[in-house]
Amino acid sequence: MHVFLSEMEKNYLSRVVWIVLASLLALLCMFWLPGICVGDWKMRKVDMLSDLRSDSALYQLAASDSLVAQVVAADSHLAEIVENHKSKAPVIEGSHLTHDSNGNVVTVEDSTINARAQRTVNREGVTSIIDMSNGGNGGMAAFYHALDQAGSRPVHIAVLGDSFIEGDILTSMLRELLQQRFGGCGVGYLPITSITADIRNTVKQTFGGWNQHKAVDKGGYSETYNNLTGNYFTASQGAWVNLVGRGGNYSRCASCTSSSFYFFGTTGAGYATAVVNGTDTTHFALNTGTLIGHAKVTGDIRSVRWSVTNPESMVFLGASMDSETGVMVDNYAMRSARGSHLSKITPQVMSMLNKARHYDLVILMYGLNVAEANRSVYTPYSNSIIAAVNNIKDNMPGTSVLIVGCSDREERFSGGWRTMKGVLGLIQAQKRAAIESGVAFWDMYTAMGGEGSIVEMVKHGEANSDYTHINSRGGNRIARYLYDALMLGYENR
Repeated sequence: MHVFLSEMEKNYLSRVVWIVLASLLALLCMFWLPGICVGDWKMRKVDMLSDLRSDSALYQLAASDSLVAQVVAADSHLAEIVENHKSKAPVIEGSHLTHDSNGNVVTVEDSTINARAQRTVNREGVTSIIDMSNGGNGGMAAFYHALDQAGSRPVHIAVLGDSFIEGDILTSMLRELLQQRFGGCGVGYLPITSITADIRNTVKQTFGGWNQHKAVDKGGYSETYNNLTGNYFTASQGAWVNLVGRGGNYSRCASCTSSSFYFFGTTGAGYATAVVNGTDTTHFALNTGTLIGHAKVTGDIRSVRWSVTNPESMVFLGASMDSETGVMVDNYAMRSARGSHLSKITPQVMSMLNKARHYDLVILMYGLNVAEANRSVYTPYSNSIIAAVNNIKDNMPGTSVLIVGCSDREERFSGGWRTMKGVLGLIQAQKRAAIESGVAFWDMYTAMGGEGSIVEMVKHGEANSDYTHINSRGGNRIARYLYDALMLGYENR
């Protein structure tokens, strides 16, 4: 019996060894399979030896993309230039290649952006905003004009992005700097609930009784209520949200002079109650007869609690802590967002949003959920951003639009870390979207320091060890870069 069991164990061990060897061989062979694409999504290449491959080998892969091969084949001189430069930087697919006066390979997007930049006032140490509007609708002129009026009316800025800015990262310092110069107080608009409420330094937000519906969810999100935030909420009886200004490092968020509660006002017959500073109570009927309505209280507000009764059949959006004059910066971060929901907002909702809370500037700051290591073609994504921008321009007249290029994001290679190839291609797509839709573009990648800048931020405690996300210290630094760019444009319009 003992001999029989030993032989069985040896047989099983032999089988396990062969299975492991066969699996490893299969995984190694999968590197040579062609890429698999489903719509705008591309499956990442399986490469068991990625950490062992040389830097030049990976860059040669980048230089062998199909569109590059087509363009190069048509121009022998360009082929020679590409051959000379491909070991220095990956050629970006998805853009037509050309060359500058020095013979360097550049893209049509870079040439167009650079030509406009030469007509822009520049300052050492500042990465300028490049306005591609030629003075038309959607350009920066409307926002700069609004800043001139900040002493007599509120100036609203919406910053739409993904997890890169969640928790009010970056926007907290941008808000503080703008409010110090142009006046204003309060944290601005907040969706009723937030998964990052506990880490936000500008406002203490607590809530209960709400059901959240997000555009990034696969189901349960109705396009009827789609809006800029990509969020809407339904409520149970007595649902509430409480906002308390924190102050601290962002002193102008400690209090505000008005608070609004936003909802779809054509359904249901609910009521809202606002309790200011724990004592002053005001009641509102919420059936306003308009598509999007809001209830509002004013005063010296350090805290406000909004609650609802009879909320059946009603849909809610968010609450705010604002001021009647000066600048408000609203953080519209949604984890995993790509910005694709913006093109699907109906003209009616977009128009009513514009009336309920007009934005003088909309900043689009997406990218982390779009960039892929082995992807360089982002034409479908560029088209979706163009559609989103046109939706804003068509239905929010007087609103400036600023597309912010993707931040630096790293990938490992044999020598350490380097900028992901997909980031470079994505930035080209974002430039293309700004050019074709006629709005402004700001190159955050360059402002950060370009290649490897996120690595330096990690070393200085300004970014996370995923070499992708910044923290509050890094957000403060990039906010100052963006503020300087905005002020350079404002002062030299």
